[in-house]
Amino acid sequence: MSVPHSEICLPPRCESCGVGTVRIGKLPRIGLRPLVYVYKCDACNRITSVEPERQEEAARRRPVSARRPRR
Repeated sequence: MSVPHSEICLPPRCESCGVGTVRIGKLPRIGLRPLVYVYKCDACNRITSVEPERQEEAARRRPVSARRPRR
């Protein structure tokens, strides 16, 4: 069984201090609301949330000019 890309990615860095964050929770998908991971910065106690599905969609929708050329 393969693990989704969002499960193996490194946690984001804190937007305030730049220190790595720790995942403290996962809010499940309910109805139209997307899956959300919740991270906390131990240095400054800032809470950050990430919607992994939107990140993956953004990576798939890169502009044509940003894609690597085919060989």
